[in-house]
Amino acid sequence: MSAGARVEDVHRRLLGLRHPVSLTGIRTPVGDRLAFLAAEPDGAGAIHLLTPDRPDLDVVHRIEAEPALVKWSTTGTDLWTVCVGESEADLLTLRSADDASVTATGRVTGAIEDLWVLDDDSVLLRVADPGSDRDGMHLGMRVSGGPDPRVESTPPLRRIVYARRTGDQIVTSVLDLGEWTVWDCDVRDDVIAVVASRDHRPAGYYAPTLLVADLDRSAGADQPVLRNVRELHHSETSQFACPRIAPDLSSVFVLEGLSIVSGRVLRLPLTGDGEPQHLPGLDDVTDLGVLPGGDWWFAGWDHTTVQIGTLRLDEADDVQVRRWTETATIHSNHGQPSLVPLDDDSAYAVWEEPGQPVEIVRLSLTDAGVTRVTDLNADLSDLADAVTTTAVSWSSPDGTPVDGILLRPKESGETTEPRPLVLLLHGGPTWLWSAAFAPAESNMMALPLAAAGTAVLLPHPRGSSGRGQDHARAIIGHMGTRDLADVMAGVDHLVDAGIADPDRMAVMGLSYGGYLSAVAAARTDRFRAAVVMSGVVDWIGFGHTSAIGGGYDRVYHPDGDRR
Repeated sequence: MSAGARVEDVHRRLLGLRHPVSLTGIRTPVGDRLAFLAAEPDGAGAIHLLTPDRPDLDVVHRIEAEPALVKWSTTGTDLWTVCVGESEADLLTLRSADDASVTATGRVTGAIEDLWVLDDDSVLLRVADPGSDRDGMHLGMRVSGGPDPRVESTPPLRRIVYARRTGDQIVTSVLDLGEWTVWDCDVRDDVIAVVASRDHRPAGYYAPTLLVADLDRSAGADQPVLRNVRELHHSETSQFACPRIAPDLSSVFVLEGLSIVSGRVLRLPLTGDGEPQHLPGLDDVTDLGVLPGGDWWFAGWDHTTVQIGTLRLDEADDVQVRRWTETATIHSNHGQPSLVPLDDDSAYAVWEEPGQPVEIVRLSLTDAGVTRVTDLNADLSDLADAVTTTAVSWSSPDGTPVDGILLRPKESGETTEPRPLVLLLHGGPTWLWSAAFAPAESNMMALPLAAAGTAVLLPHPRGSSGRGQDHARAIIGHMGTRDLADVMAGVDHLVDAGIADPDRMAVMGLSYGGYLSAVAAARTDRFRAAVVMSGVVDWIGFGHTSAIGGGYDRVYHPDGDRR
């Protein structure tokens, strides 16, 4: 496709992008087997089974309900599948991997947001009560049904639910954590680590506590209880994600950062002996886990690119880190880079990069490079012919280095005329733009705008992820000032370079990016248009009426009035 296409035409095509979700893998005698969810071209829900080295075994199982999650059973013969249900209950099924026939089924009141396989017959679920505000990337939406949480004396919670196959039925039991609501979880050898808060609203996530408990199944497989629940660590200024219990049960690793967490790796002793330890040389990590040989894998951000690697802790607790980076984006259900490792070196991921639409790839944990194993979006690859994507950097007026991504139409000749510019600002503020085929935030408008002939700047001002915790935390108490200076310096950089026409500029953004767009329009006279999407324009109203307001203010407005 040549540059100069109509914005709406390119955007309409992008809306047809098939995005693999809930990627899960297992090693079998016939080779690596992957399962994932992706809608069929006619919109029907489907489970895709992929055997990268045996394409003759690839199948697509269309299913009757809207699928939300899929995980392999421990033997690889069945698939645990969550489908969006009706009447305030999601549907949990066990399906044969051979033909997707249902072998056991059960209904769970609320929305099943995550699933951990315990053994071939049982799983743990994280379930949000009807009426709950959804978490993570679905923030601001509600789980359908239930009483209005604003007037209900018993608040809706996120709970851990134990589910077990009994014949052709799946029976469930809530594991009682009292008033705690659950944001994330891990389980190993019947030890459970839980990121939780007593505040059931998403605001509670901004002051999390890491709990540890023992899963006692001695009273009967269908009636387990949590015992010895204890608080391991609490924070008023950071958020936790991805708790991971060490194989020897000596410690819990958890990511500590801001908002939708990209941060440092914190090691906490389970025994109560010793102090919390931040693993050196690691930041902007977004997921990690244990490999079969005992090393750990990790994934995360590195400026506008992704980082992938392994870490080893020796007997003296010295940390050895190996990593590589790539100009790309890795996707996962929680919105941050994650991997599906199947041995000590190889893994799979949902991957996109400039010029290549999102697909599943195979990669090494130690050496750069990927091999594409799906071809879901080949019909969109021609869109890459219309746009160039480059990394750019500049300095803010106080000398702070800032970087970002620039999308421009590919020139058909020696055109040197400045282009109209759209300054596109990300949400968060602790979030980022990453190198991608079609940057997703703000309704995927970046690529269509560039294909239509516009220069699009995606900046990473102070507050953004990808440049470490100091850069992310530099926005605290300075929202709308330091970051505004950073992005406006980026605009000046492109004008001085002859890329942007100073008389034809617009600004737009979503969520916090909407707020910063409104600030840019109000405090400067540089823009001929501004588009504010879901932006905050009244911080007092936001703090007192939104689901995240109180927690958000605690972190980002520490000197504000929180009465």
